[in-house]
Amino acid sequence: MLPSKPLRSWHSNHPSRKRSKMGTSGRNPGSRRALVPTWVDDPTSQPGPTPAPPTSTPSDGGTSVLPGSQPTPAPSPQAPATTPQAVPLPRLPNPNAGAALGPARSAFSSAVRGSGGGGGGVRRAAGRYVSAMGGGQRASRAMGPSRQTATGLGQFVGDVSRRGAADALRTFSLESLVGAPAADVFVALADVLCPDGGTIDDAIARNAMLETAAAMGTAGDAPFDSLPPAALDAFFLGTISRSIEAKLFNEIGGKGIRLPSDVAAVRAIQQTLHDFIEGTVRDRFTASGRTLASMPRGDVEGFVRVIYEQSFDLIRTLGGEA
Repeated sequence: MLPSKPLRSWHSNHPSRKRSKMGTSGRNPGSRRALVPTWVDDPTSQPGPTPAPPTSTPSDGGTSVLPGSQPTPAPSPQAPATTPQAVPLPRLPNPNAGAALGPARSAFSSAVRGSGGGGGGVRRAAGRYVSAMGGGQRASRAMGPSRQTATGLGQFVGDVSRRGAADALRTFSLESLVGAPAADVFVALADVLCPDGGTIDDAIARNAMLETAAAMGTAGDAPFDSLPPAALDAFFLGTISRSIEAKLFNEIGGKGIRLPSDVAAVRAIQQTLHDFIEGTVRDRFTASGRTLASMPRGDVEGFVRVIYEQSFDLIRTLGGEA
């Protein structure tokens, strides 16, 4: 997708980063149906290691093994070894699991052609996408890489507020960037939190950080150390909103949609979607009454999950009213 603002020269020439292939030409063609298992890309729902089987079975006549001693060989060597099986993950019922993304793409196509009420058509398309995915929780689960990136970024921002920029940068072996322009630090963080390469969803997470860094860089090259907490929160929110924006654009605007040949018209469509998503994310963050500076590090992952889920739910609500 097209960046919301022209990128600065450092963004394309900076030696610490290589451009991800996530532009308009690299869109995900999108799924034909919104069949999203509950565990897809959800970093909190991966199965853990299977516990080792017990060393004794007293009920079957076995003998308990004391610490430091060797277990008695099994009396039946012919018995085949049993491989422990992973416990199946629970599946939550999703009444909209088979809902097609067609209505969302249709609304987006109408907005592109200028027959869908302009901005209202874009908002309707976004709302219908969330509905097809089964709601905010399931739409959020489909953005595992972006949520992981936002969690790492949120923890870093909190560390800066509590321990100072130098100590927080040292956590990622970036202490050489103390006093460097904020844009350079954000690009280096992108290389650490979401390296180049991987899937389309990985590229969405990476480009969300890089495009936010480019947008904030237009305000000047202030040293990272001098940024106030509000500016760091803004970078965190910008990364979340741009990741949601890119996900929607790739899913509902990447297949069977003929964009206008006028570059200005394309930018206007993208800007409309950007403003809508950014407003919902900022609204949910403000409504939480919390800041990253005052948040314990262990709370950030859950907070990020809630922000994504509530933002998607608000997108669906506002899209239905458009």
